[in-house]
Order: sequence, then structure tokens, then C-alpha cells
Amino acid sequence: MAQTDHFPLGVTAVMLPELDFSEQLALCESLDLSYYVYRPRLIPAERRAEAYSNWGNHRFDLTPDRLIAEGATLAKQLSAAGVTPYCTLPEADTSTSDGEWDIHIRGAVAGGCSRIRISPADYPAELFDYDAHLQQIIARYGELISRTKKSGLKTVIEMHVGNIACGPGLVHAIVKNFDPAEIGVIVDLPNLAQQGCLDPTLAVSVLAPWIDHCHVGAARRITVDKDEAGFRQTTHEFCELTEGDLPIPKWIDWMSQLEGAIPLIIEDFSPNVTGADRLRRTAEQVKALLGT
Repeated sequence: MAQTDHFPLGVTAVMLPELDFSEQLALCESLDLSYYVYRPRLIPAERRAEAYSNWGNHRFDLTPDRLIAEGATLAKQLSAAGVTPYCTLPEADTSTSDGEWDIHIRGAVAGGCSRIRISPADYPAELFDYDAHLQQIIARYGELISRTKKSGLKTVIEMHVGNIACGPGLVHAIVKNFDPAEIGVIVDLPNLAQQGCLDPTLAVSVLAPWIDHCHVGAARRITVDKDEAGFRQTTHEFCELTEGDLPIPKWIDWMSQLEGAIPLIIEDFSPNVTGADRLRRTAEQVKALLGT
């Protein structure tokens, strides 16, 4: 299988806050992207007057109810542009009520998606009983997977900073209890650069049957200060794909050895660059990488 077939490219709408839907479609079409991931969110009223930003105000204000109402039309527009609606990223987790999840599931189906992200509930801010928390999360995934399967959706878990699925071994503790056909893992490279990173040989080996798709972006560690004892204090910042801390070519290389297509969904949050320019730049860099 050719690399371009094995790794079709797409984008998450979360990185295109300045563009309305028609502009997003035109950009995807111009870059020959194959997949689109919806961003159903409720934008707080106090943020609507702010400048557009990835996690704040968006020009394309896609609420969960709007996705239900307009999803079929959006899916037709995507299809006409040669783009497949792939997944939704609801702002919800395993602690969210069944009623709210029904709304998100209906939206994913209306929008023509085959996947829906379900995140684990946040773990406590203090020391906690991990095994007990894990078992609660696994039980809840069992309940929610039964609901998504009935709607023809596959559940996916994103390895993300701040929850118990942030690293390969941690997310494996959840997904190993389920069939890879009903639950998959989103390999999120910019999040893995911040928390949960392993050598890609080991990480891909651990998760091979469950890897569904990959969020492509980058982050790097930077020094911000020293504490009172003189120890270096660091944080992370998002950055251009070629400037991150992860060995991204090695991640791509190892995932290329897995069976089936693995969509590379671009999610570049580099600061001081518009979403459209970030997408153009990163799409070019990924295509060049796949070409090698």
C-alpha cells in the first residue's frame, strides 16, 4: 500500500477558528484533504465578542443541536468537496449523562461520521485509588459503547493531557477490555509530546490493534524559570511540526507497518499563525514526509 493511501490526510475544525464552513471546505479541497473532524461545542456567551481562537470563539459556531439539525446538509457539502466526515470531538466525557451523550451521538450520525470521541472523566487532583477509578471508567465505556454501536459508530479515545488515557500504557488499560472493532485510539502527537510519551517502537506495538487515526501537530518543552531551590521550571508550547520534541518521522514510520489506512488528521496549534496558514504549511510538510 502506498504511503498516501495508508495515510490519508484530514483536519480538525478546532484549528480553523477564523473560517466559516464554506471557507473550510474550499481550503480542504485546495489541499486535497480527505477527512474532516467536526467541533461541536457551546461557546460561552462571554467569549463570543473575543477574537477567534482554537478553544474559544469560532466563526463556524457548530453547537451540538445545530449538528443534529444541519448535519445531513453539512455531510453533503463535504462529500461534494471530496471530503469524508469522519469523527466528532464532543466536549464531553464518561461522566456526561446519557441524555447529553444521546445528543452527541445523534449529531455524529446526522453529520455522516463513523467515529465519535469519548474521553475518560478527569481524575482527582489529589492522590486517588487508580484501580477503583479505572474500573469505573471501564464500566462506563462498556455502557457508552453499547449506545454508540447501536448507532453504527465506533468509539475512539484520544491520548490527551490531563486524563488517565494520556499515554500508551494507560489507554491500553482501558481499550484492552474491548474489541478493536468497537473502540479505537487517537494517537495525538502534540499531546504525547507533553505527557505520556514513549519510544514509538514500544508505543505502537502496545496499541497496534486499536490505533484508529492520528492527530498531527507538535509541541516542545521550554524553560520558564527556576524554583527557589534552583531547579529549572518548564512548560510546553505548540510549535511548527518540524520543531517539536517527538520524533514524528519515526512515529509515522512505525504506524506505516500496521494494516489498514490510518488517517493523519492535522491539528496544528502553533501560535501567531492563522489556522489556514498552519494547515497549508503542515499539509505540505506531511506530504513531503510521506514522500520520503
